[in-house]
Amino acid sequence: MTRFINPPTLLTLFAVFVVAACSRKSQTQADTAMAVSDTAMAPSAAASSTPAASSTSASGTAIVPININTATDAQILSIPGVGPRMLREFKEYRPYTSIEQFRREIGKYVDKAEVARLEQYIVIK
Repeated sequence: MTRFINPPTLLTLFAVFVVAACSRKSQTQADTAMAVSDTAMAPSAAASSTPAASSTSASGTAIVPININTATDAQILSIPGVGPRMLREFKEYRPYTSIEQFRREIGKYVDKAEVARLEQYIVIK
């Protein structure tokens, strides 16, 4: 008798299913966990009312902030630590009228240190 799915493959598929099912926690929990891991990996930027026109990342490369109101999905996803979930949150509150509004809205999903880190990559125009 021929088996269509061998036991190791079946076990792998089951594990993927379990991981996918468990990863559907509330959006706030997942974003908080993402913020904690991002904060641990990247240095925090000091919060400022307007980000610099250009700054330098920890690796020494220049950071050119993007206009969050007109940025494409690809541009937003190029921000370190931003995935599809944060992309959705960034776009939900557009157009941003001030950096304070950005802090308030995105601060619902990540902690203050993460918001400050994200600010170095964006401008509000």
